[in-house]
Amino acid sequence: MNRARAASTATLCAIAAAAYAVADVAHEGLGHGGTCLALGGHVLLLSSTDEACSLHVRLIDGAGPVVGIVVALLALAWLRYAAPRAAALRIFLCLVFAFAIFWNVGYLIKSGLTDTGDWAFVIAGLEPVWLWRAAITICGIVLYAAAMRLLGATLVRALPADGSAGWRPLTFTLIAYLAAAMLSAAAGFFDPEGRARMLTDALPSSLGSIGLVWVGYEMNRPLPGFRLAAPVSWPWIVIGAVCATFFVAALGPGLRF
Repeated sequence: MNRARAASTATLCAIAAAAYAVADVAHEGLGHGGTCLALGGHVLLLSSTDEACSLHVRLIDGAGPVVGIVVALLALAWLRYAAPRAAALRIFLCLVFAFAIFWNVGYLIKSGLTDTGDWAFVIAGLEPVWLWRAAITICGIVLYAAAMRLLGATLVRALPADGSAGWRPLTFTLIAYLAAAMLSAAAGFFDPEGRARMLTDALPSSLGSIGLVWVGYEMNRPLPGFRLAAPVSWPWIVIGAVCATFFVAALGPGLRF
């Protein structure tokens, strides 16, 4: 790997780390934490996998994934209606959309199939149980498939490379996906509720974005010569390093209030 490709890889990993951190904070911090405060509660703990509030209401449980989806759509709207000139910023917005939408829409599928997680708490006690679980599972599958189609179209429109020096779509998406997974696992290793949360919560949140990789795979077949932008940005490498450090060192063990 030559220096230019190594620097481009580092840039993509850094952008992916920053984008995943934003998606996580949108869900746990803005969604759960912000709603807790808005309802007059007190945030007791904020970590990469959890938010503990002094109040226990359905609205707080549902707010995490809902706000995550809103943040994803805002990133998409920015790309569509006021696309930045800088390729690195466009990559960041694409990955914020991907991580936030797949995580929070995928949560519908997880909760429906396993009766765990935010949406399971939202529908707890509603009857008939099987119908509610089936409904959120089907809704999640439909929305996940729609998000994949939307992401594919967005990548083609927002991130075409100049010439042949860019990333193949599958390579691009796989690098970003693995960077987010490693960041999530690193933070989960320090989870205040034990390292088991790395397997039960941290990794599923990032690995749930497998739709990102599948989109890259699907783009490779009909577009064999297509390349995605592969910029080198030292400012973004620094931003990504700062975000990753905060995510692991602070949100990994959790912030207590």
